[in-house]
Amino acid sequence: MARVRMLLDCDPGLDDAIALLIAAHLTDLVGITTVNGNVGIDHTTHNALAIAQVAQLDVPIHRGAARPYVNEPIDAAYVHGATGLGSVEVPDVTGTVVSDDAAGFIVESARSIADLELVAVGPLTNIADAVTADPDLRGRLGGFTIMGGAAVGGNTTATSEFNIWADPEAADVVFRTMAPFTMVGLDVTHQVLLGPAERDRMRAAATPASLLAADLLDYAVARAGELRGSAGAPIHDACAVLAVTHPHLFAGTDHPVEVELTGTHTRGMTVVDARPMAETDRPIHVLRDADSAAAIDVIVESVLALGSS
Repeated sequence: MARVRMLLDCDPGLDDAIALLIAAHLTDLVGITTVNGNVGIDHTTHNALAIAQVAQLDVPIHRGAARPYVNEPIDAAYVHGATGLGSVEVPDVTGTVVSDDAAGFIVESARSIADLELVAVGPLTNIADAVTADPDLRGRLGGFTIMGGAAVGGNTTATSEFNIWADPEAADVVFRTMAPFTMVGLDVTHQVLLGPAERDRMRAAATPASLLAADLLDYAVARAGELRGSAGAPIHDACAVLAVTHPHLFAGTDHPVEVELTGTHTRGMTVVDARPMAETDRPIHVLRDADSAAAIDVIVESVLALGSS
């Protein structure tokens, strides 16, 4: 079976970093684009360059949107640390970005690479810019998957997941113009928790990638314990990569989904219409269940495979 050709739009970020590592092993990654999100654009771009270097990825990296459509830039540094990678140190970066035009690279890649899988695991600002520049973008792609939203609940507010809440206007553009696509929300990512056992497996392998992932997971697990009282950390963005490479590990259903822009308590909510009679010409495949044990094993084994001989 041919390997998936993937373009990853991200805002590294602890879980983005692990998503990049597993994408490096599981896919033919054609490029990385960065966006303001978990931390500011300077940090997310630096982190993408650093993770690619550790993974020995020779792919173009393009810097993207530095701010959301309407809000002032907001971040999740309280989760990911000031740099986005917690207290983890990365090697000095030797590479540089190819351009500051992530949206342009997304459009160009969709036009030139057949069956390209576009996976967005940060705020959707770059994707909204790209589809605005090329309204036919979705039709040029083999598939489109996001990590964002939830059918029920949120992690930043009671109703809103961070990636959507950080730029709901951009998310609204994407949900209206990029369907059909797959939404990998908190409903499934909170089922895929990595903890000390997975960290120890990674550390024991002692490759540059596995040691980095172990350190990232160590920080993520500690923060998850402080913030959620959880013994494991959800590695949200890795689930979006797996939803493309291992779709059999997930189950979901198609629904109309709208992004709430104005609600006093619900701004950034992904409103999933789960009524049996609901119809739409913009179906979103909302994932709800995961084979958690199998997904965790694929994540760990993919990290261990990087750099092993």
